[in-house]
Amino acid sequence: EEAEKRNWVYWTEVKTISVDDFQTMDKLWKAASNNKFGFSVQKEIWRQSQKRWPKFFKNLDWIQGEDNNYRKWPAEFIYSTEAVKGHLPLTNALRGTQLFTAILEHPAWEKDTAGKKFLDDIAKEQNTKSSKLF
Repeated sequence: EEAEKRNWVYWTEVKTISVDDFQTMDKLWKAASNNKFGFSVQKEIWRQSQKRWPKFFKNLDWIQGEDNNYRKWPAEFIYSTEAVKGHLPLTNALRGTQLFTAILEHPAWEKDTAGKKFLDDIAKEQNTKSSKLF
């Protein structure tokens, strides 16, 4: 409730966001971007970047130039599917990466022990059937 009043979340509050809510947000991002954007997409890129923030931010195209300067929000970010895979959603990391770490390590992006399919697997199946997620 406090986060809603503030319009932002402390990293310590991320664990209180339900798996269903996070997965719903992710489905919406993926559906709107043809699976190009979403937290689960970013989680995979983070894993491929060996959880190294500079490499991860470079892969998301959040930094630019020879000096690897962060893009200026909001004007320098790309708000279309022309952006690189994983460019969106934006998560503020200027004061540190604790919030982003909490999001990417949230249980919403793990396979559950009961054998449910991972969100990416469901999305891929939906695309092969050429049907919409919603």
